[in-house]
Amino acid sequence: MSSASETWALADDFPDTPARRAVVSVVRGFGAIARRMGPHYARFGLTPPQFQMLTVLNRLRGEQVTQRRLGRELYVSFPNITVMLTRLEQLGLIERKVNPADRRERFVSITREGRSLLKTIWEEQPAQLESVMAGLDDDERRQLARLMNKMIAGQISTSHESS
Repeated sequence: MSSASETWALADDFPDTPARRAVVSVVRGFGAIARRMGPHYARFGLTPPQFQMLTVLNRLRGEQVTQRRLGRELYVSFPNITVMLTRLEQLGLIERKVNPADRRERFVSITREGRSLLKTIWEEQPAQLESVMAGLDDDERRQLARLMNKMIAGQISTSHESS
């Protein structure tokens, strides 16, 4: 028997499948997290995707990171990456430099100001993450992360097969 929280999506005429339940749950979970994390990052002048971009650039610090690579890392289209980078560059949080070997390409790096902002955010981030994941114990959190990473890996391998 399903609990009330599991049956909300089934009150229509469409087939109830495990894939549907999983996708609906992921989409609803994303929405719930976005509602909590959006205001958190807004306090620092960022959107959640901008924060993610800064964390990726910080992780890849020292490498020559192209805008296209950022798009792949973040699952964001090239036009959206360009808009996000323009905003972060205006804020002084990232810088872009032309690749001398291919002037059509730009390398992106996080600035000292960007790293400083990340450090400030991370002073509050652990408590925020605990609050967002309050419904799960640590084992469930690890399981959720493992399952989401497995799903993402499946999407990556499927997209490589179809290209």
